[in-house]
Amino acid sequence: MTVVLVGESSYWQSEDVLGELSALRAGTARLEELRAAPTDQQTDIHRTLLLNRLGVALLSVASLAALFLYLRQGLALEDQREREKQERQRLVQIERERLEVEVARRTAQLVKLAHHIETAREQERARLARDLHDEMGSLLTSAKLDAARIKTRVASLAPEALEPLTRLIEKLNSGIALKQDIIENLRPSTLDTLGLAVTLDILAGDFAKRSGVLVHCELAPVRLAEAAELVVYRVVQEAITNVSKYARARQLWLNLGIIQGQAELTVRDDGVGFDANAATNSSYGLLGMRFRVEAEHGSLSVTSAPNQGTLIRVRLPASTEAPVPSEYLSIAAATSPPDSPQGRVNGTARDLPVLRQG
Repeated sequence: MTVVLVGESSYWQSEDVLGELSALRAGTARLEELRAAPTDQQTDIHRTLLLNRLGVALLSVASLAALFLYLRQGLALEDQREREKQERQRLVQIERERLEVEVARRTAQLVKLAHHIETAREQERARLARDLHDEMGSLLTSAKLDAARIKTRVASLAPEALEPLTRLIEKLNSGIALKQDIIENLRPSTLDTLGLAVTLDILAGDFAKRSGVLVHCELAPVRLAEAAELVVYRVVQEAITNVSKYARARQLWLNLGIIQGQAELTVRDDGVGFDANAATNSSYGLLGMRFRVEAEHGSLSVTSAPNQGTLIRVRLPASTEAPVPSEYLSIAAATSPPDSPQGRVNGTARDLPVLRQG
């Protein structure tokens, strides 16, 4: 170690002292740096935390905004679907109403057409009945009279011809009776002359004789429109035809009267019955009845069940015209044979008992 002594300043110029001073200054600078480092780190940490918080806040805001947009879009889509649904329902309702109007219009047309066809058919039946009565009736009657005259003249000349002539006259009588039955089936003449009750009683009596069914009649002298009376006659005709074909009934009840200002007809039997809700081929007759009745602004109901018989009920508007006078019924009863169906009609209950054959 070399020491140079040049007064007091020589001391500070020694190498050792200078090194210590440098070290001291370096330590002081380092100390300042070390003192400043925590502050910078804290600032960085604070800045980082602040940025993280700001990022979380921004992310939350973005998430809320996205949720809001999603919900808004979902509500908009739901509203759109609801509007589309309401629009579809409105269009369906409009189409349904249009179809209902169309169905009602077509139904009215079909009812009108059915009524026209039925009217034309009845007119044709009436024309055929008149032709049979006027043309064929006169021919058969003339042939019967000629055969009777020939029989009288050949009685002494050719006795062997009497038997063939007698058989011919019997066949002509059968033909005249058959002609009369056909005419009555086409258009019952008593419907215009004696009224509905007498006509139904005759029809019931003929049915009882043919079928052996015990028929109970209670027929009041009601008055209907001409077309409605013919409808009632056809309904009873169809009903007793069904009884004879399918019902295997032993008894039949036929009632006609006024109920609550309307004419009511009921036809009931104690036959095997059927399921009224089942559509079968045999129900076309019932459909025909219903169309006829509804065409005259009436109603028809059928009540039946297996092994419980069948009840047909018809209601039609009563006519404002006066009913058939009771004296007509009295005349019909007085001028008919005791066993004739006409003798059983006076507005009260009647039984038409007929023994079964075999």
